[in-house]
Amino acid sequence: MNTTAIQISSLIGLIVLNLMVVVSANAQTQYRAHIPFDFTIGQKSYGAGYYLIDQLNTEAALKSVAFRDAKGRRAHLMIATLGEDNLKVGTATLAFSLYESQYSLSVIRTPSFTVKLPKSKAKETLALDQPVHLKLVALTNKN
Repeated sequence: MNTTAIQISSLIGLIVLNLMVVVSANAQTQYRAHIPFDFTIGQKSYGAGYYLIDQLNTEAALKSVAFRDAKGRRAHLMIATLGEDNLKVGTATLAFSLYESQYSLSVIRTPSFTVKLPKSKAKETLALDQPVHLKLVALTNKN
């Protein structure tokens, strides 16, 4: 009877410990931004408003990042760039490139991660014909 109680207590303890490890491993770095203009990410269009940027898997070799509107209606998943020294980033920012009259998200830079989004062929062609103007939007850390 004592052995069974010890085994059940040990099992419950292991389950609780396992849950604590999973929760801490899934702890996210989250940022918030107010973007005062319409923009695109790849081929998708987004309206002005509040957006959340989440680092989803902090322990994996390839870190994924979710970009979503604050209302949870639209989301875009990306892979963070490896090899850049993120610790030198003083202020977390979003960088938007202006092509003709359309802003396009080009870089997300934080102390935790960096995401560089590829340009479409059409935007690369526009960039050859005219200088690309960057607009920065500051991020606030929600943690």
